[in-house]
Amino acid sequence: MKKTFYSVLILIISLSCTEKKTQKENTIIKNIKSDSVVKIDDELENDSDCVFDDNYKKITEEWLSELEIKKYVWDSKSNKATLIYNGDTLTVYKGGCDHFASSVEIKTNIYPNKELDSTLIRKINDIACKFKFNNYCNKLIEGQFKKIDNSDSSFFLEFEDDNPEDNLISEGIEISEKEKHTIITISEYYN
Repeated sequence: MKKTFYSVLILIISLSCTEKKTQKENTIIKNIKSDSVVKIDDELENDSDCVFDDNYKKITEEWLSELEIKKYVWDSKSNKATLIYNGDTLTVYKGGCDHFASSVEIKTNIYPNKELDSTLIRKINDIACKFKFNNYCNKLIEGQFKKIDNSDSSFFLEFEDDNPEDNLISEGIEISEKEKHTIITISEYYN
C-alpha cells in the first residue's frame, strides 16, 4: 500500500513540475515574441522611407487647430477629418509620404449651372481662403481661372502657378455632381 501511495505521490509531483516548466517556457516564448514585435514595429517606424511626415492625424489636427476648428470627427480608416462648415460637410486631410498634400472636399446642396453661379464661387473662395489655399484664394472672385469641362456633370477649374519654383503643385479645383449634391475638391501638394 505504501508503495502505491509513493508511486502516486511521485507521479503527481512529476506532473506538476512538468506543467510548471511548460507554463514557464510558454511565458518566455510569449515574451520573446512580444519583444520581437515591438522591436520590429519600432524599426519600421524609424526606418520609414518617407520624404514627408505621413502622420495624417497629427498634421491634420494641427492644421485644423491653427484654423481654430475644434469640432470634427476623425476617420482613422481614411485618415481624414469630417466637419460641418457654414452648413456644408467638409472632409479634410493634410500630410503624405512622397507628396505632402492638403485637400478639402466640400459636399454642398448648391448645384452649379454651366456658367458657375456667384453663390458657388463665393462659397469655394471662402473655403479656399479659410484653409489657406493661397493660389486659389481671391482668384476665384477675380475670375483668374480656366474652366475645363470633363463630362456632363463634372468640370475642373485650373489656375496659373504664381511661383513655379516653390515646388507647390496646385492641382486645381474639381466640381462634380454626386447623388444630388455638388462635390468640390480643392487640393495642392508639395512634390
